[in-house]
Amino acid sequence: MAQTAEYYENAEARLVTGRLLDDADDSGCRVVCGNAALEARLAASCLMRPQKGDTVLLAELEDETLLVLAVLFSARQSQARFSLPAESSLDCPGNLTVRCARSLEMQSGRELGLRAENLAVTAQNGDVRIAEVRAVSDMADICCRALSTLGGTALSVFKSLTQCLGSSRRVIEGEDETRAGNSTLLVTENATVMSKNGLTLAEETARTDAKLIQLG
Repeated sequence: MAQTAEYYENAEARLVTGRLLDDADDSGCRVVCGNAALEARLAASCLMRPQKGDTVLLAELEDETLLVLAVLFSARQSQARFSLPAESSLDCPGNLTVRCARSLEMQSGRELGLRAENLAVTAQNGDVRIAEVRAVSDMADICCRALSTLGGTALSVFKSLTQCLGSSRRVIEGEDETRAGNSTLLVTENATVMSKNGLTLAEETARTDAKLIQLG
């Protein structure tokens, strides 16, 4: 019985190097390998996004699919971009520290969440600009040497508020109104009220009690 021989070539994966012709995107990139320009895809392990002129490590699979495994040499030494899938997370069972010698910037297209058992923020200077803010705190302990606030409308509601100030001065250009169920002003030494016109109204009883009262 005669048998027909069949030629079979066993293709094997191999590693080669190449140079990018254009910046890589999600669909892939074009690389020069030898004297040919080929289309390549980014492997899941290639987190650093290759850019034009970079030298990359390529894997040619059995089906001739070309994958970029890593960036070996970057043509732009001052720039590096890391790309992650749409749903990614960074897990660390212990401590994780991120250090930056100059500036660190965080951007979010929609929401930015920060959750921690204890939160400590230390800065030489701070600049916070928020269009709308809502804060809920069981206990707040704030120590400020200088506080400057500029706002079109400010509404504060406190169940209990205690302020201890060494020196305080209020300057109001327009009207100032205080409403309270009971109000007490206690001055240990001298109290001075100056105004162009003064008016005191009481529905029931108005009383001034002192050892010496001078009018005029």
